[in-house]
Amino acid sequence: MEVELDGTRESNRVSTRQKLGLGDGYEALEVTPELIEQLYGELPERKSIAVQPSKDGGGPKDAIDLLTAVHNPGRGGIFGSADGPTHSFEMRYINGLVGFQWVMATTEAQKQMQRQLETFYPDAHIDVSEHDRPALLPLEEGRYVAGAYLRLRKRSDGKHLYPIKHMDIEGFENDPYGSITAEMIGERESDTETDLSVQTIFEPAPSDWWKGGLLSSSIDDIADELKSPRKDESFLHALKYELFPEKYELVGQEREASNKDKQASNIVREQRGEKGFRLNLRIIGVSDDPDTAVRRVAETAQQFDGYYESKTEQGFEVVPLYDKPLLTELERAYGRTRADRKMIMGVRGAAGLIHIPNDDINTQDVDWSLTSHAGDVPANAPRFSEYHDPETVPWEKELRSVGLENADHWEYDIPATWTDPEEYDGWNPGTDRQEGSDDRELDRDQEREQEVSA
Repeated sequence: MEVELDGTRESNRVSTRQKLGLGDGYEALEVTPELIEQLYGELPERKSIAVQPSKDGGGPKDAIDLLTAVHNPGRGGIFGSADGPTHSFEMRYINGLVGFQWVMATTEAQKQMQRQLETFYPDAHIDVSEHDRPALLPLEEGRYVAGAYLRLRKRSDGKHLYPIKHMDIEGFENDPYGSITAEMIGERESDTETDLSVQTIFEPAPSDWWKGGLLSSSIDDIADELKSPRKDESFLHALKYELFPEKYELVGQEREASNKDKQASNIVREQRGEKGFRLNLRIIGVSDDPDTAVRRVAETAQQFDGYYESKTEQGFEVVPLYDKPLLTELERAYGRTRADRKMIMGVRGAAGLIHIPNDDINTQDVDWSLTSHAGDVPANAPRFSEYHDPETVPWEKELRSVGLENADHWEYDIPATWTDPEEYDGWNPGTDRQEGSDDRELDRDQEREQEVSA
């Protein structure tokens, strides 16, 4: 079912202003029964993996190993590569808590991700949903939804291969998730309820992605260009080229590479040989108020400035959405599909966007795991059945008693802790308890005397 967006004069007026470049570029759509049916109809037949992170583990470093382990790309070729499986990683702020979930493309990928999460995030709590078709954000009639997507600032002439800031680049001191999750939560005193999601679609690229293709530049080509830079053409030279193209070439003169150029060249070249991922990033907000939905999405998207890398001058720019482009992006978001936006990154850059955080982000409203698996029983610990001799003490409940004739042969026989009241015969339970307490106190006194004499 298609949703009619331009049914009112107000909607037409807003869309016209956006197309003319007026306003901030955002528009919130009212959630109607038709919109709910349309977006929920896009949900894929998959299960989600919810992760409650531990404050003591995780972060971008572990995500590098995690993403490398689940890198199963499509086929490569001379003219590019076939699309690989498309997965989704989602930070969601719902009901006052920030949570994290993965929606993998296939059942096999979901099981592999679950195993690898347990390996690299052993103290996190991992839960696979019982039902298919996991929602991105809950939709209710009468609320409003807004959105935006991110694209690279430099994306033409091979510059989309310039990396964003990541943990192995100087200056990546704080996890950007700290500021992002803070804006997802927003003002605690607000009376307007708003749900938010930051969705990162990731698709494993072929292992030779950095080599470029028949018609595209490689990592080495881009790095070499940075080491042999050219001056920007002046307006006069550009005018001469327009008037007399046969006499002039619009090619800048070579200049000596600066330290910044050399550093940028090295940063680009360091991606050589890395696993790569094609990405999409979206921010979706659902709120009781349309202006609040727009504002919260814009404030959250702005925090991705933390990934700006000054040496390559690479970073993200926000694309606000309205009208039909917003509806199209919502369908992609709920369907967990990717649009081709020339955003491809090495595994270190991708790990900065796709990871389970730790207490470095200092966000209190994260749905943290409150338990640790450090005290789990070791896999090689002896089992109860190894000590039990069924011929001496059978498994049947009525026969499992220390009163049996041969019960002493059972190494782990445990005396009864309950006595039938009819068997008390004047015995006062409090008396034994008091005597036992006195005996324990006497034992402690004797232990102290032994320690002193020692």
